[in-house]
Amino acid sequence: MRHLCTQQTDLDELIGLDGSGAHDFHYGPIPLAMRADEELVLENSASLSALLKAKIRLVVRDLFIAETEEHIRPGAGFHLVLN
Repeated sequence: MRHLCTQQTDLDELIGLDGSGAHDFHYGPIPLAMRADEELVLENSASLSALLKAKIRLVVRDLFIAETEEHIRPGAGFHLVLN
């Protein structure tokens, strides 16, 4: 799976909150790739801040989604690539 990052990309986008303030949830690229046990390539990751990259690395180890009360852990096939 691939996701194109921009300077506006934030953790909410990658996890699945829509940012509208309504707290509508849809699965973003991180939980989709983790659930499918596949590789996630974050293209243009150079545009992300160092803090956001650190947060992403923590989230992909053990993700809890409060909106769905779901706990997702990566399987052996999941791999994060910052490209």
